[in-house]
Amino acid sequence: MAERGQKLGVENAVPIAGKKKRGRLLRQYFLISVILIGSGLITSGVWEIYFRYREIREHIALLQQEVAAKAAFKIGEFIQEIHRMLNAAARSPEVGPEGLSPRYQFELQRLLLTTPAIAEAVALDAQGMVHGQASRLRPVLPEDKTDFSASAAFQQARRGQSYFGPVYFARESEPYMTIAVPIEHLAGEVVGVLEAELSLIYIGENVVSGITFGETGYAYVVSRSGDLIAHPEVSLVLKRRKVGELDQVKEAFRTPSAAGTEVKTTVTKNLHGEKVFSSYAAIPNLDWAVFIERPAEEVYRPLYASIARASALLLVGLAMSLFASLFLARRVVRPLETLRHGVDRIAKGDLAFRLDLKTGDEIEILADEFNKMTAALQGAYEDLELKVLERTEELAFANQQLEEADRHKSAFLASMSHELRTPLNAIIGFSEVLLDSSLPVTEEERKQFLTDVLQSGKHLLTLINDVLDLSKVEAGRMDLQLDVVSLPNVLEAVQSTVRPLAAKKFIDLRFDGSALPESMSIDAGRIKQVLLNLVGNAIKFTPDHGAVRIKAAAENGAVLVEVADTGPGIPLDEQGRIFEEFQRARAVAGEEKVEGSGLGLALAKKFVEMHGGRIWVESEAGKGSRFYFTIPIVP
Repeated sequence: MAERGQKLGVENAVPIAGKKKRGRLLRQYFLISVILIGSGLITSGVWEIYFRYREIREHIALLQQEVAAKAAFKIGEFIQEIHRMLNAAARSPEVGPEGLSPRYQFELQRLLLTTPAIAEAVALDAQGMVHGQASRLRPVLPEDKTDFSASAAFQQARRGQSYFGPVYFARESEPYMTIAVPIEHLAGEVVGVLEAELSLIYIGENVVSGITFGETGYAYVVSRSGDLIAHPEVSLVLKRRKVGELDQVKEAFRTPSAAGTEVKTTVTKNLHGEKVFSSYAAIPNLDWAVFIERPAEEVYRPLYASIARASALLLVGLAMSLFASLFLARRVVRPLETLRHGVDRIAKGDLAFRLDLKTGDEIEILADEFNKMTAALQGAYEDLELKVLERTEELAFANQQLEEADRHKSAFLASMSHELRTPLNAIIGFSEVLLDSSLPVTEEERKQFLTDVLQSGKHLLTLINDVLDLSKVEAGRMDLQLDVVSLPNVLEAVQSTVRPLAAKKFIDLRFDGSALPESMSIDAGRIKQVLLNLVGNAIKFTPDHGAVRIKAAAENGAVLVEVADTGPGIPLDEQGRIFEEFQRARAVAGEEKVEGSGLGLALAKKFVEMHGGRIWVESEAGKGSRFYFTIPIVP
């Protein structure tokens, strides 16, 4: 492994590039890893802390709400218990139809003994006058007051309803409240009123002081007027400390419905300005509220511990992720540098270069694909060189053909200029003679001159038509006009046309079409043009008193047409050339040059091939010629 790390493979393998270039990619990869992984871990940690904070807060709030509700219930039960004791005293046997007996004073004393929270009890008759009174140390009510008929407590109790008075402070220090109940001889028959002054200090001593929550949590009771009724610090109660300005107190008594059972929790400040987690609950049947408070620092202590643990885990996870990213980056960057150097070698033309990477992962697969691509590129380059060589040879051949075509064109122009001038000069010359009145011309000469003009014009028209037909065929603008026709009729028409030419030279002209089908699908005009060209050439090249034979017969699904003559024949080296454009057979020694454009056989060949057939010649010098062509039989 160490040896391979030093050399990275066999011949043509790439050494690892320098640290400078690799370090740049490594730094980028490391930075991206820090951002992505760190962001993910930090986001996850923040979300965890956030939800942990909410869970702890909701849990503490729920617990404090339960404690506040229980405290409100206990205080309400404490007041109701005193109310029940008063109702029991109001139904004493000492109550008769005439009212309260003198012995009712003992009921008041017994009430003070059994209920320590009652500081003073007063029995009133039906007119509101004091019938009996008992106090613990000194009376709470004024000593000289004997008539309570105008008090709200007496009036409500006289109507048969219990009375719970507001909180007041006796001697400007201790909180008290008045409870009055009707004294009834029978149900609905009120004979007096029992009124008790309840010292609320007992609520703080017996109820509130026993309510604890957490390590330093405490409870206190407040009236709607903002008076502190009970508090673990009794001095605050005795000093009549107002707490109505506290946010939690304002919230608790914001609406008249505070006398219900609603329980809420908030984060605010206490009497000492400390941040606390406060919950409150309204006390039923009393316009009071009990508050449970706990220092926020104590509440959030588990949260801070959770944050510390989450932060530690976050840092550990981030460090491990960064080390892993650095390791992976080095594993990725080194092979990538090798690939980059390989690409550089290929770009410089070293197509024989191959990579040798053995990483055992996708990078090794990539290196194998790179080697396949390089091999394919090398093969393609070699194929390209062969194709360029072939295309060069084809281009050279095409240039040679172009040069040959240029020579043909020059020869054609030279030939056609002569061929076109000859009939034109004849037409112009004979026309001048006929138009010149100073020259005596007999009627027989005039007829001969007009005949020569007509023949020259026809010859000129034939030359022009051949050139136009060849141009159409070469441009692909000539289409066959196929129709079902009788080939024997076509032969008969050709025979009628060429018979005068053969008779002029005393040539024996014979047609044989007895073995032809009755009809077939051909372009009659083009086939007739092919026959006229072949038969015309045969008559043209056959000497006087010679013979021309035309034979047509059906063979193997095609019509074979043969045109034979007894002319001078065609040398073997010219038999392929005569079917090319602008080519004519050379004149035989001792004979005159034969006129023609050199396009007839070329057109004949193209027309036959357009029908799906072929044309050829068989000839020997001095033994005449035989031209053949075939046409597939299409019904």
